[in-house]
Amino acid sequence: AAMLAHLDDNVGKVFAKLRESGTEENTLVFFVSDNGGPTKELTSSNALLRGEKGELWEGGIRVPFIVSWKGHVPAGRVIDAPVVSIDVTATALELAGVGASQAKLDGISLMPVLTGKTAEMAERPLFWRVGEQNAVRSGDWKLIRLGKEWKLYDLAHDISESTNLATKEP
Repeated sequence: AAMLAHLDDNVGKVFAKLRESGTEENTLVFFVSDNGGPTKELTSSNALLRGEKGELWEGGIRVPFIVSWKGHVPAGRVIDAPVVSIDVTATALELAGVGASQAKLDGISLMPVLTGKTAEMAERPLFWRVGEQNAVRSGDWKLIRLGKEWKLYDLAHDISESTNLATKEP
């Protein structure tokens, strides 16, 4: 709780400095965690999500991703499409006048959807790897490889990743 309070206080200080310096409307801020929630040592919960930090279950990779850019990104807007942290780089490069394809990045610029120029994110596959774990998500489908074992989930109907559909939906 103290860590969260400290984080909250300091994010507030960053925004106060942006306002004070007159740069709030010229600064795009991304707030994103590097991985999912608690490990066995902590007393918090990822419920309803399965897994934790260091795993490719939704509890290990689904994290808050918050964007603020006063005057450019509508406040309070929620986008349900999944994005990944590599999209931050592509977005920043677009704002700097360098396209993601020029930079040969895997991420995509989020600017069209953030500013409302497009209503929804284009569907694309997302990939993760942690050691011997691999995962790919395409739409609502998520395929996980744990060593030699494959697991398939329909996240639209099973956010807890409790029903492996790999044999039923080969």
